[in-house]
Amino acid sequence: MIGYARLVEMVARVITRAEGGGVSACAHARQRRVFRFAYDAIHQDLLQESAQVTIKVVRDKRAGVASTNALSPDGLKRCLATAAEIARHSPQQADVPPLPGRYRVRSAQDYVAATARVSAAECVASLKQLFRICQGAGAALAGSMVTGADEFAVVNSAGVACYASSTVSGAKLVTMYRKLSGFASGAHRDVRRLGLEELLKRSLSQSLRREEPVTLPLGTYEVILEPEAVGELVNWLGYTAFGAKSVEERTSFMAGRMGEQVMDRQVTIYDDATSASTLRMPFDFEGVPKRRTVLIDRGRAAGIAYDTTYGARFGQPSTGHGMPPDETEGPFPLHLAVAAGTRSLAQMIASCTRGLLIPRFHYVNGLLNPREALMTGLTREGTYLIEHGRVTRPVTTLRFTQSLLEAFSRVRGISKERQLIADPAQEMGCGLMPALHLKRFAFTGRSQG
Repeated sequence: MIGYARLVEMVARVITRAEGGGVSACAHARQRRVFRFAYDAIHQDLLQESAQVTIKVVRDKRAGVASTNALSPDGLKRCLATAAEIARHSPQQADVPPLPGRYRVRSAQDYVAATARVSAAECVASLKQLFRICQGAGAALAGSMVTGADEFAVVNSAGVACYASSTVSGAKLVTMYRKLSGFASGAHRDVRRLGLEELLKRSLSQSLRREEPVTLPLGTYEVILEPEAVGELVNWLGYTAFGAKSVEERTSFMAGRMGEQVMDRQVTIYDDATSASTLRMPFDFEGVPKRRTVLIDRGRAAGIAYDTTYGARFGQPSTGHGMPPDETEGPFPLHLAVAAGTRSLAQMIASCTRGLLIPRFHYVNGLLNPREALMTGLTREGTYLIEHGRVTRPVTTLRFTQSLLEAFSRVRGISKERQLIADPAQEMGCGLMPALHLKRFAFTGRSQG
């Protein structure tokens, strides 16, 4: 832990000495311990520690950005001077908004000491127990486990001083048995509540089958997408459709369609970084408080994510979705959720005459045609055929090519249970996703790989 005093107060002292204009600093200190394993043996134990401060200077409608990992007073002063020099030589921008106003918060509500202090030996002992269970079942295990801590701080010359510390843990498990494999993942602030053995049971339930995989004809099928698969698709919507920049550039299907029915009335999609059910963040990278933002309201296009720059362009307040100062793609929702429905996964399977149960996708590309939310990707572990309400045979890999606007307009059911979807070893943010029962989903190719 670097701590509030060093991460906020030291940065604030440097900023107060800046001459003229506006100055904002965003700091992120991160620690991750990552275990990677395959065939019941740990082959990598990696400890990563990093800290970076990015400073933005705005003067005379010119902006300059510079970053440093030297947190000493001299290092921060050099970074500030570099940002100021870049601003001096940058072109003027007509719509540079003022820095966000006075907001102060100091939060440690998501910091769990047990996660921060868990030892490598304790993690190894937990993984060895998983190896023993797999060996007893005749299966092999691969995957990763991560624990870590984060500290975020935003300070600016307009009076913002924000700090939040948090911890995180996560795991991805792949089990292999004969020709089949299974997958399960989980994430939690508290490593004691990660539930590794429950994740393993879920993965083994997909792989411990004796049936040979069947190759299905290409075409359109009814599908039940489990939370991991839903999260992959909805996160692509966050990137291509729900940010203000994509709407301004009219590459988003939301552009010019606010208030229109674009999906089934059962579908509500929102972003909420304030919920305790997510890996929450109290403020964005500009020091603006996060707030719940409804994007699709009962199937209607309802809202988009703004930062201060795009909010000013659209005549709207920031929704707390500002990204780091060196990010050029505009604001993004990082805590997407699909509202829960009323059915259970078992009920949805029982109501399906012939379709596919899909736990997750692989190599999804959401850029085929963002105006139609047209995407492609592959099925992966645990894809099964459903016949007359029963999960029957595993299915070989299929490629889908499908407009999500079309698919999400034909919803048969949404589960009442939702799962936290996150990859704390690689990405920021998370998703809170149910299972979706869709009437039609197009499969256009296959792979034997």
